[in-house]
Order: sequence, then structure tokens, then C-alpha cells
Amino acid sequence: GNGKCVVARSEPGGSIVSHYGGAPRQIHYFGELNIAIQVCDVMVLPEVRLHYGKSSLFFKTAATFLEREIGNTVGHLLGFGFPNKKAMNIALRLGLYEKTDDFLEVILPHVTSKSFSEYKLLDIDSENPAHWDAVNRLWELMHPDFKAGIIGIRNWGYIKYRYFDHPFGNSGEFKRVFLLDAQGDIRAAFFLKKHDQRSLIMDIICPLKDINKYVLQLNILLDETELKMWITKGWSNAIEVEGSVRNDLGIEIPCNHWNPGPSSQILYGAWWLTAGDMDFM
Repeated sequence: GNGKCVVARSEPGGSIVSHYGGAPRQIHYFGELNIAIQVCDVMVLPEVRLHYGKSSLFFKTAATFLEREIGNTVGHLLGFGFPNKKAMNIALRLGLYEKTDDFLEVILPHVTSKSFSEYKLLDIDSENPAHWDAVNRLWELMHPDFKAGIIGIRNWGYIKYRYFDHPFGNSGEFKRVFLLDAQGDIRAAFFLKKHDQRSLIMDIICPLKDINKYVLQLNILLDETELKMWITKGWSNAIEVEGSVRNDLGIEIPCNHWNPGPSSQILYGAWWLTAGDMDFM
């Protein structure tokens, strides 16, 4: 209920012909609480999308949105999103965006059922306060590791909103599990979704140093399916698995260039983003 947008109409009170919107996101920005906005739902009616210059409706709605919503003196310090290369190139050429990173896919090698793990999986129960506390505890262990970067908050309030209240959560498309060690202690939280015949890790919550180890354990426990993760290149060394395959997804992570704000030099490689940060996935 807190989305922001700018629209253009065919005439005063007429039909909307161009729209540029975003959804706010609480973040840790180099260790400090702040607010970003994820740009989403950018569209121009085809019959008025005649060109992409600075007189176009795309430019006018985008520039107005950036001026109103993103930068040092307005409500959201940062903007981010996941444009394809065509959209990114247009925005770069118009001086609206700059690039801060690339989005990568890491496909883990398939393991056989002969592999053994002393860890176990436990479904996360959204009605169990102990599970809420466990997610919050894991998040408190995770976010201090990102004082040299930027990460969206992943506490229980966000997790409930993203993976339980989300339409895909209501329809059962998300797998939401804790990873338990041999003593039954909760070590990590994983959120997954089927995507192109593999299990895609949407999110993981645990200390940064343990991510690789726990992803390996999850890969063993999910031996009926191949596992993959999408992650920003700047943090991709968190997943270093022998035999894994890395693919460029053709998605570049932008930042605002039009309105005064943190520079791309400061932001380059700083964002921790995974598939779960794409709110439409």
C-alpha cells in the first residue's frame, strides 16, 4: 500500500498512456538503516512509444519519478531494479541510470541420493512465534556482515510479507524451510521456487561466511532436483562450489544518475540481491 508512481495521460483526466512505478524497500546501507525503492512496472502505450529521446513519454515519466522519489533530498536514497539490456541501454543513453552490477546465475552440480548430510530440513510455520524469532535471530547474525555493502532487510516482517502473504506463497509455489544441524539447532532459512526444471534459491538468511557450506548441504538434501541461485556479481564469491556453472542473466543492476544521490562508484558491486528481491518472481 505504499507504492509510488508517475503517470502521463492522453489529456487532463484522460487515459493513462505512460507509467513509471516503484515499491519502497527498507535496507541496510553500509551498516545504516535507510530506504530504497525498487523500480517496477515501467510501461508506455505502444501507439505513443514512437521514440526514446528526451522528448519521449518514457523519458519524461522516468525523469519525473527520479526527481520526486530517489536521491539525497527525497524519500528514497537509492533506486534499484532488474531491467533487461535493451531497457538498460536506453536509460543509460538518456542519462537516467548508471550501472552498478550484473546479475548472475549459479547452477550447482547435481548430487546423487548416495550423498549423506547430517543436516535436516524443517518447514517454516508462519503461525509459530518460535519460527518468527528464529528468522529474526538469523537476520541479526547476517546483516552485520554487509557493513561494506547494501542489503534489503530480511526480518520476519519482510519474510512473512514476501513468502507467505505473496500470491505465490498462498498458492504453495514457495518452499520455505529451516536448515537444522545434527543437534536440531536452526542454522539457516531458505526460500525456494521451481524455475525451469530446477529449484531456485530465492533467499537465504544466515551468516555470510556460512552461506556456501549451507547451500552445499541444501543441495544434498534436495537430491531430487538441481539447485541454482541468482546473485549479484559483486557478492558471487559467497557461492564457490566446485563444478558449478555460472551464466550471465543479461540483467544489469542500475542506479539513479538523473537526480543527485550516491554515485555509481560508491554503489558499484555493493548490492546483495537475489531472486527474492525481484518482487514479481
